[in-house]
Amino acid sequence: RWSKITQDMHTILSQNSVLALCHFLCQAGSGHGSTSEGDTFQMTTDILVALAASQAHLDMVRSELMRVLVSLVTDIESSLAKCEIMTAEPSTLETRFLRVVRALAEVFKEALKKMPEKELKIEEFLDAAKIDTLWGALDRTLDRLADTEVIATPAQRLLSLGVAPSAMRTEAASGLSEETKAHFASNVQAAPPKPLLNRLLPLIEAFFVLHDGAKEAEQDKQDKEDKKKAKDQEEAQIASGTPVAAGAKVFEEVDEVSFVEKSRLGQFCKRHRRPLNALIKQTPGLLSKSFNPLLKHMSMCLDFDNKRANFRAQLRSRRMESRYETIRLRVRRSEIFMDSYHQLRQRSSEEMRAKIQVQFQNEEGIDAGGVGKEWYTALARESFNPNYALFIQAGGKACTYHPNAMSYFNQDHLQFFQFIGRIVGKAIHDGQNLEAWFTRGFYKHMLGKKVIPADLEAFDPEYFSNLKWMLDHDITGIVELHFCAESDELGRQKIVDLKPNGRNLPVTNENKHEYIQLMAEHKMTNSVRQQIDAFLKGLHEIVPPEMLSLFDDKELELLISGLPDIDVEDLKANTEYHNYTPQSEQVQWFWKVMSEFTQEQRAWFLQFATGTTRVPVEGFKGLVGMRGPQKFSIHRAYGADRLPSAHTCFNQLDLPDYPSEDVLREKLLQAVRDGHEGFGFA
Repeated sequence: RWSKITQDMHTILSQNSVLALCHFLCQAGSGHGSTSEGDTFQMTTDILVALAASQAHLDMVRSELMRVLVSLVTDIESSLAKCEIMTAEPSTLETRFLRVVRALAEVFKEALKKMPEKELKIEEFLDAAKIDTLWGALDRTLDRLADTEVIATPAQRLLSLGVAPSAMRTEAASGLSEETKAHFASNVQAAPPKPLLNRLLPLIEAFFVLHDGAKEAEQDKQDKEDKKKAKDQEEAQIASGTPVAAGAKVFEEVDEVSFVEKSRLGQFCKRHRRPLNALIKQTPGLLSKSFNPLLKHMSMCLDFDNKRANFRAQLRSRRMESRYETIRLRVRRSEIFMDSYHQLRQRSSEEMRAKIQVQFQNEEGIDAGGVGKEWYTALARESFNPNYALFIQAGGKACTYHPNAMSYFNQDHLQFFQFIGRIVGKAIHDGQNLEAWFTRGFYKHMLGKKVIPADLEAFDPEYFSNLKWMLDHDITGIVELHFCAESDELGRQKIVDLKPNGRNLPVTNENKHEYIQLMAEHKMTNSVRQQIDAFLKGLHEIVPPEMLSLFDDKELELLISGLPDIDVEDLKANTEYHNYTPQSEQVQWFWKVMSEFTQEQRAWFLQFATGTTRVPVEGFKGLVGMRGPQKFSIHRAYGADRLPSAHTCFNQLDLPDYPSEDVLREKLLQAVRDGHEGFGFA
């Protein structure tokens, strides 16, 4: 039917009619941006695109739109030069420009489809309109807005330090430095986009229409295929025993610059990262529409907060697609791992996306959210129980875990790894934070990113320093090693060749680089390949790998585990009071006692009051209760002989009106020490 309408249009529409359509598309409009007006402009674009199948009409449409485009480019350039950042007046020039650009892009796309022999290129057309001069003006104007966005949330402030959250957790346990405290105590909020930036939005959208990164992404795809072939050839050489040269910069993170990053799109996104993020924070839907090239090809330029918001929106969309009945678990606290495993193992990945309600046997707590949070905490903790032999604790100060190469002594180990992967995926899916921290290398495996020898430092610092010494010194006559890995497995020596006949190939000063690379790959990947694959199978059943790939390893750690530090000032700033005021004596004493607590005692308190030891990535303003977002609250209770009580489903603390600070301290400490696990009615 549409093709018949198109044929009739080609026959009926005169030159004046086509020009009238072009003229209407380029008009300013009412300015109120109504849906009906937008639909009318879109219909006009659709008609012009359909007409592009005719050579006569194509030339006519192209010529008219070109005339308008040249005029708009000149007018917008002149207008931008006069704009003030804070007082920029709204303008329809940029909106009209966006409509013309979208129409042109669709017209050329349709014409190329109908007349491939013409080899029509929109780039030549745009060059004639000198549109590059407009992009230069846009660059200069956006540079004036460099301070548009500030690092607002605790998670974003942490990532700006450039350190792993697990390292910050180690520092927090021994007391944060004054500099770090000041960094986290910042009350700076995200500034709303300035008037000029909002005016520039249609121009930025037009830029993304014409620079979608598709061509460069195809080049990157071909480049990856070529590199994979080269790697396969290298592995074939290794298998045949042929020496392979290794790069001298073994421990350096090699950032390969893609074709997309080198393109005009990549340079634009990196240069204007902050204003782009400010616009996305204001209108998150941009990422699924006009800003999609940024999400698809340059996600490294997105702030963690914007990535996470988009990630959660995608998860909500998937949740709406499949609705399953609530899963009800009844578990023994002492056997939480095995009980949960047996009750969930037969559930499909779709069923696992449903809500889980938990009942601990012999406990009176009813799960309206709080019991479920504690289930996640206790289950994650039990996953690292040495009796299961699934994970080993990495070296170094941070308490992180890596799959155990000897987990096969547990005959169900691979099923357990798949189960743990599902639980991690389910926690991510539900927005729950786990008491689980992994090595850098393991996070990279979750993201499908390459693990490098430098990642060995977080796994085994002592062994890493030995390899580093080898790299920095001549080992001739000093080190006697072969291309094999030796390990002691319950009194039995095990030798694994790093390359064919490796146990008989000595490591020399000439081939030590290759040895270090192979050994690092063995320790972090090959020796636990089955365990990693089983874990990833479970994880990806709940959260697809393409969705996780949006994050880097530090961001993924925050997504899984939440903030590493329990900031009392942040909790205080996000607290509500019932029958108390911030000036009440008991409230003042409470915050003084909380500030004196160690990190461990604060974790006990959080578990007691909210059901989890973890702090959301947004800080305490992101606490979730039975009814969704729910701040921590302190309610007045009566009876100075009673202990404080809590309702974890509501993040609520019932604090009796104690007569002194000492009594409050004693009672609160007793409550959180004895009551941070288990549920009962007060």
